[in-house]
Amino acid sequence: MIRHYQSELQSGDAALFVGAGLSQPSGFVNWKELMREVASELKLDVERESDLIALAQYHINERGGRSRINRLLIDEFTRDSTLTENHRLIATLPIRTIWTTNYDELLETAFREGRRRPDVKTTKENLAITLPNRDVVIYKMHGDCRQPQDAVLTKEDYETYAEKREVFSTALKGD
Repeated sequence: MIRHYQSELQSGDAALFVGAGLSQPSGFVNWKELMREVASELKLDVERESDLIALAQYHINERGGRSRINRLLIDEFTRDSTLTENHRLIATLPIRTIWTTNYDELLETAFREGRRRPDVKTTKENLAITLPNRDVVIYKMHGDCRQPQDAVLTKEDYETYAEKREVFSTALKGD
């Protein structure tokens, strides 16, 4: 398995899938911490909640919209942070495709810092546009902190993913 990936990496055909664990050492919150205030507002203990996606949905249903959760996403994932050595290492790999569920912009920053031009895909609209002279495509399959209204956060978002973000599923299957 490792030899096969090494071969793909050397030929420039490897892709990488990156989750939230990459950004936590930079000071970003995990799902539980993101939902802590939301749970508190609903008089729930986030430590006792096992379905945080349902918690986000419940909050939106109770409050009549997602503005509070959108604000949390912006506040938590746009603040100053420091790249980790892992971000910088990834940006040096001969990888042209990265898939991530992260909302932050650390990968993009790492590639730019390494003088590589990332083409970031966050919506089906920008998925159809190719950035000229790109070095890497970063598919942010759950959205981006700068477009919180489109972020995949709630039970409804996950249930309608195949419909609303079908192009991401299709592209991921292709990779």
